[in-house]
Parts: sequence; C-alpha cells; structure tokens
Amino acid sequence: MIAVALSGGLDSAAAAVLLHEQGLRIAGVTMRLGPNNPDDAHLERARSICRRLNCEHIVLDLADEFTAIQQYFCDEYLKGRTPNPCAICNRDFKSGLLFERLKTLGFEGLATGHYVRKGWAAGRHYLKSGVWRQSQEYFMGLISQEAIAFSSRPEVERLVQRSGIEIPTGQSSQDVCFIKGTDYLDFIQNFNGHQPQPGPIKDVSGRTVGTHRGALHYTVGQRKGLGMGFGERVYVLKVEPASNTVTIGSLKDWDSQGFYLHQPNFMKLAELAAPITAQVKTRYGQHPIAATIEPLPDGRLFVHYSEPYACGQLAAIYDQDDAILLAGIIEAE
Repeated sequence: MIAVALSGGLDSAAAAVLLHEQGLRIAGVTMRLGPNNPDDAHLERARSICRRLNCEHIVLDLADEFTAIQQYFCDEYLKGRTPNPCAICNRDFKSGLLFERLKTLGFEGLATGHYVRKGWAAGRHYLKSGVWRQSQEYFMGLISQEAIAFSSRPEVERLVQRSGIEIPTGQSSQDVCFIKGTDYLDFIQNFNGHQPQPGPIKDVSGRTVGTHRGALHYTVGQRKGLGMGFGERVYVLKVEPASNTVTIGSLKDWDSQGFYLHQPNFMKLAELAAPITAQVKTRYGQHPIAATIEPLPDGRLFVHYSEPYACGQLAAIYDQDDAILLAGIIEAE
C-alpha cells in the first residue's frame, strides 16, 4: 500500500487522485505538526479526499519530532542567518522521518504532491521549474534521486475537479506551515522566548547612522523596512546578533565575490569535476543569475556570485532548461 501525504491542498489531492486512478491501493496520511497545524479546514479537506476515493485516512501526530525543524529555524535566525525550513523539512522530515515511520506501519512507499516537472537524463532523475508561477522545485533542491509525478497546474485543477473533490483554486500548501502569515519574529519570540532589543545601524565605515528595532528583524539583502531614509538605495549587508548590529550600504559596498556549498546535493549532475557556468537562485521567486560554479579539492563548491546573499539560505543551480543541476546551503567559507 502507498501512503499519500495529504495536506488538504490541491497538489497532494492531485497525487492521491492520480494513484487512485492507476488502481494502486492508497491511504491518505496527514501529519499533525502542532496546535492548529494543519488547521481544521485543511484537515477536513484531507478527510473528504479520502472519503471520495474510498480509502483510509490516518493522522500521525509528529508534533514532538517536528520541533527539530522549528528549533533549526529559530537557531539559524538567532545566528544572523536565513534558514530555509521547507527545503530541510522535505529532505530530513518528509523524505526521512515520515517515510521511516510509515514503513513501520506496513506501507511500501510514500507519495507527495509538489508542483514541479520531472526529467530523466544520463541515468538520473531531476526536477525542473513548472510552467505555473508557483513552481515548487526550488524547495526540493536537497531531496535525493526519487521519482516524482508531475502535471501542469491547469491539468492538476481539472483532475481534482473531475474527481468531485472540492478544493478552492490555488489552495496549495503554504510555504512555512508553522508560521501564519509572514510574522516569523512573533514565532521565534513564542518558541524561544527571545526578546529583540534596539541596537545600532552602521554604515560600512563603522559610523552609526540609525537605530534598529532588534537584529532579528533584518536579513542580508533586505532593502525595505529599514525605518528611515538614507538618500540612496541601501541594503542590509551584515547582521551580527552577538553585537546586535546591522550594517547597511549600497550594492557597490558588497565586497563578497561568492559563496561556498558544503556537501551539495547533485541532481541532474552526478558530479562536478570542472567549473561550469549556470543559473543560480538564492531565494524563492528570484530570477536566476548567471554564475560560475567551481569544484574545490576538499569537496566544496565555490559559486562566483557578486550579488548579496544570506548564509543559511538554499542555492539552487539550474541549467538553460530550468532543470536543477545541484543545490546546497549557502556558507561564507
């Protein structure tokens, strides 16, 4: 029997319908990851999908285990880094812990619904950007070589509607499931008890030019929300939680020439033996930027990249066909 991870969103519903129409024995599995996660509306949608498909629906309480993802999220921000909890969760939690738990219950496989396109070349599976604007391949850059079913977004909507399952158009799963809206600071305060304190905003020469509300409010590359005008377009260039200092400057003040990827996850590429030029995304929604990726003797990769980046974030490397060649977590050294 195949377990289908059901969030109550459109993509996971489509995965369940596809497998059901193929004649496979399935059961819907919804993870309870904390209070109101999922909320009642999404949980009831997951139940209704299973009723419609005449299959069992199981709710697994993994709230205690999920605190590791939440702790990672808070710890990274408190270090002045920018985490990507969805990428880590896809790799370590859904493809790791959840699948292992399901195997103990007798399931042979786990299916998830993500809107991406999948390809096959030179003996390797890979993911590429979907044609719809909310393609999710970026968040899956760290997963291993596994087959993932795919369809175009209009096909997914028609497929679910044809089955009689009612899910509002566009109701895909939210990105950071344990944060409602965009208020990550409120979550960190409630989870860790951290109370941000005002501190200095400095320019690249070390001169204090303003006061911030707490370093946790800022991420590298941020331009809006600085709370004051500087007469020119300025960006957050550095966040130092230890000294509670935020450094700002213009793009010409950004002096880094690139970043490192430790233990990169190779996807379409099996390895990298020589430098290549490819397209790089360092955040979801970013238009890819051309860069050179250079392998180093110690196994790390150096990405020659002159734009601002935030350590801790995911860097996905694409080819000219929007396929992920490899991905990894950004490090400064």
